[in-house]
Amino acid sequence: EERRGRGTVKTKSVGFQFSTQLKTLRERIDVTTPHYIRCLKPNDDLTPDHFEPKNIVEQLRCGGVLEAVRVSRAGYPTRYPHDVFLFRYYILGDNDT
Repeated sequence: EERRGRGTVKTKSVGFQFSTQLKTLRERIDVTTPHYIRCLKPNDDLTPDHFEPKNIVEQLRCGGVLEAVRVSRAGYPTRYPHDVFLFRYYILGDNDT
């Protein structure tokens, strides 16, 4: 959505710029394998070598880490690539595949 501003200079709306940047970001994420790092605040004073376990557990819980560990321990698979899934579970499919 390009629109003309004053004079002959073309300007792009903020919404158009945002949606273009978002599309570019999604394309970049789709072609890569992102790995996320979760930073934890060890204590409220940020003093070195002092960990407050309750704060850390709360951060892990809010970040979904504890739930992911629970699901993993329960034995649920996590994102098998298609070929690995087919190799492992081929017996459950049709004989034609």
